[in-house]
Amino acid sequence: MITDPKALLSLGTKLLDIDEARFRQVVDLLQQIGDHPEVQHTFSLIRPRLAEVRPKRRATFKRLFCEPFEDLFQLPGGNQPAPLNKLDRGVVNALWPLVEGQIGKERLRGVDAALGGPGNAAGGAQQAEKARAFWSMAAAAVADIREQTETGRFADELGLRLNPDRARTIEDIARILTIAQPVAELKAVLSPKPVQKLHKDHLDGIQAIGRQVARGRPEALKLFILLAAARLSDPSILLGSLWDMDLGQKSSDRAALFLDLSGTVVAQIEERSRGVGSASGGTVDRMAAATLAVDLVASLEATRNAMEHSRNKDFDQRLKTIRNSVHELVRTQVLDGADAEILSAVETLVPGTDTARMAQAENQARALRKCSTIADTLGLRGELKSVTQQATASLTGTARQSLADGVGDARTGYTAIRMIELIAGPAEANQIMDDILRGGRR
Repeated sequence: MITDPKALLSLGTKLLDIDEARFRQVVDLLQQIGDHPEVQHTFSLIRPRLAEVRPKRRATFKRLFCEPFEDLFQLPGGNQPAPLNKLDRGVVNALWPLVEGQIGKERLRGVDAALGGPGNAAGGAQQAEKARAFWSMAAAAVADIREQTETGRFADELGLRLNPDRARTIEDIARILTIAQPVAELKAVLSPKPVQKLHKDHLDGIQAIGRQVARGRPEALKLFILLAAARLSDPSILLGSLWDMDLGQKSSDRAALFLDLSGTVVAQIEERSRGVGSASGGTVDRMAAATLAVDLVASLEATRNAMEHSRNKDFDQRLKTIRNSVHELVRTQVLDGADAEILSAVETLVPGTDTARMAQAENQARALRKCSTIADTLGLRGELKSVTQQATASLTGTARQSLADGVGDARTGYTAIRMIELIAGPAEANQIMDDILRGGRR
């Protein structure tokens, strides 16, 4: 067992593969080193596992600083859509030492109870009060730092010369910190994350807290809505409810917010659909393509339905372009050649040696069935029906030869039936199996 925390820094992504108990120990050891660049890099490499395991993390002011806007961080390699307003962790890592210096150690000691922990006897109410005081100080510090950047200060520390867009990120962080308490309440309403479907209690909570933000910090309202969207499995599902939500705004302000968020949602769907083309080289993962297509169609439908309230020709055209991209994704990466590849894998099956190839063929079969739910929307119903019927007919012939005529290994026949079940469903597979067995006894 590794007892030297610094020795862990050389392991990198190998830490993703250790068992959960040891992973928790590793996180604890890494935290003992402190907030150093090597530790930050290691945490960035293991972040997907951190999100999955959620080990207990040491309470620090930096973690408390990030708490109001942490939902806007994007997990590397995550399966969920990226937040609508992504924050760069590199900006936060560069910003925090400046914020810490601006507040000062003496003032931080005054709100030490905000961290809680075994060495801190503060109760829940006192801890929450101190956390609010800390966020207020942090908001003022970030706003002051942002103002000083306009005169050229901190340009090197914050990397503003190479990335001037970071200035907007710093401004967003300052605004979010001013509504840190409403955001904490929002998190309690939209838990656990990610929320798959918005129910009445979710919508009532968003509206009530949103009205509070609109009254006190109207300039932060859009960021509040983006934070709400970031806690959903698909940010676009909030769009349809937003139009009917009473946030205490004038009708013109409500329409402007809806239009602004609509543009952000459409831009995110465009970004996700552009990722389709970049993944098309080499071996195609048909199941991954099908999953992406289904997710994109769900986002498209939710966005299109929401925009019935506010027709916009530009958005309509952009959504149509996205639909065409998804149509091509399904046609080229799910349908083309799928039947031939599945049949080839079954007919050339070598028991015990073709595990990876069979897993790929099963994925292809599942992808065909998955896309049956979106074929009508994409105008691919006829093409999908042709591919599945051809695949089912060919697999039926292979199964009949093996199980009824005794040609080849019986396992080939059963594998063909299994593929039919994945493509067409268990009822169809059972019917074909019954027909073969009855024919075999005649």
